[in-house]
Amino acid sequence: MKTRLLIIALTISGNFIYAQQSDCKVKLTNISGTYTGGCKKGLAHGKGTAQGIDFYEGQFIKGMPSGEGTYRWSNGFYYEGQWKDGLREGKGKMVFKDSVIVGFWKNDKYIGTKLIPPYSITRNLSVGRSIIRKTISSIQEIKIRILQGGLDNVSIESFSLVYSSGDEYRSGNIYAIQNVTFPINVRINYTSWNQLHTAQFKVEFEFTINDPGSWDVILYN
Repeated sequence: MKTRLLIIALTISGNFIYAQQSDCKVKLTNISGTYTGGCKKGLAHGKGTAQGIDFYEGQFIKGMPSGEGTYRWSNGFYYEGQWKDGLREGKGKMVFKDSVIVGFWKNDKYIGTKLIPPYSITRNLSVGRSIIRKTISSIQEIKIRILQGGLDNVSIESFSLVYSSGDEYRSGNIYAIQNVTFPINVRINYTSWNQLHTAQFKVEFEFTINDPGSWDVILYN
């Protein structure tokens, strides 16, 4: 009797898993025909295989190829490597009929054999801490703010800003460069008093931003 109940339970469980997979949605159109693999909230999630016009085997997140996976196009070309939201993103290998490309991709575009960071700091003198972050905006610009003790540093003297492209402007205590062409190299120089206003120190800070967009740069003295 116990054996019979166990068989029934396993059959029901198996049917549930199968139904969950068969109803699981792949959001990328060209591979949305049939799917087998992990599922979460009705979307492909985890390791799986999807077959449509093209074929994909690898990791999924919320119905899209994300993580490590191999995508095979109907013409025989294939890519194996890293994915994000259905796009090639990170390190991978693209195989064509007569050639192979190995390197890094960003937003589904090949960017070369080396991964280029969004930004890099090339010189830092007397800056205790810095924040360089991308903001949500369609404007190509860089805004620079300098703080001391949590407030805007109003003890700055001999400020200079040297940059490889764009136009400089100032808005209150924010120094900014607009109409920027990326990548851009920026060098900041100035002299500042300490918080007790008893001594001055020289500041030099240089950085390069490679990723187009709107950026905030915050320096802490």
